[in-house]
Amino acid sequence: MRLKEKDVSVEKEDGTKVDIVVKRPTAKDLSTAQKLGSKVWTDSVRDGLFTKEGLEKFMTERGIWDKSKQSQQEEIVSQIDRLEKDIALGRSTSGKKMKVSEGKEKALQVRRLRIKLRELVSERIALEGNTAESIADNARFNFLVASCVFYKDGKKVYNSLDEYNSQAEDEVAFAAAAALGELMYSLDQNYEENLPENRFLKKFNLVDDDLSLINTDGKKVDIDGTLVNDDGWLVNKDGHRIDREGNLLTEDGQLELQGDYDDDVNDVKPKTRRKKTTE
Repeated sequence: MRLKEKDVSVEKEDGTKVDIVVKRPTAKDLSTAQKLGSKVWTDSVRDGLFTKEGLEKFMTERGIWDKSKQSQQEEIVSQIDRLEKDIALGRSTSGKKMKVSEGKEKALQVRRLRIKLRELVSERIALEGNTAESIADNARFNFLVASCVFYKDGKKVYNSLDEYNSQAEDEVAFAAAAALGELMYSLDQNYEENLPENRFLKKFNLVDDDLSLINTDGKKVDIDGTLVNDDGWLVNKDGHRIDREGNLLTEDGQLELQGDYDDDVNDVKPKTRRKKTTE
């Protein structure tokens, strides 16, 4: 059964809490949002923005996205699917039971492939976000958020779409949009946590609560097993930043001046005092 509303408690940056109720849009809300989206699409095309069809042609002509890159995307997705199946079944291609270390390597392969996939499609996705269709979709969704978010006493949080847009970056607006997305599109807030590779890594205590890789001592490490700090920078056992070769770095990522030099420039001999002569 689909939820009709969702209670959300938001803690703001100043520490205050705001309780809101996000309700599923009514038929009237959806109809008004659709009309707004159609108008925004028409205005966008009139202003010269690409439609998705026009963008596809543009990307092909400029070499941003072509059949070769499409094939790469499909191959990466296929590899991820195969590895996910191996991880879920716990069996190698020969049917032999896998060791945890083997499962870990497959999980890390999936992570690497997801990064590769994001890098491959990032430019295309960025361009698609500026098409007339995407801008119209955003306008529809923003209208629905502005219309469907209430305080506990039943008063609307936003009196108009303009008011919501002016506050769209704050914590309440962000939480409201996420909750409405869950209600309407069954979006999973725990998407990353529920990925097959991350469920495996969590099961065998190979990641922490933030899904960062950890070693047997519970310390954060990168994919290669090197210690990292909370910001993801490589560090040595003493917590000092280092590069991949183990050289010390400053907090800005520059090599520390750590060479032991023979100073043949500033090696000044101590001055000798003149003896006072008595007349």
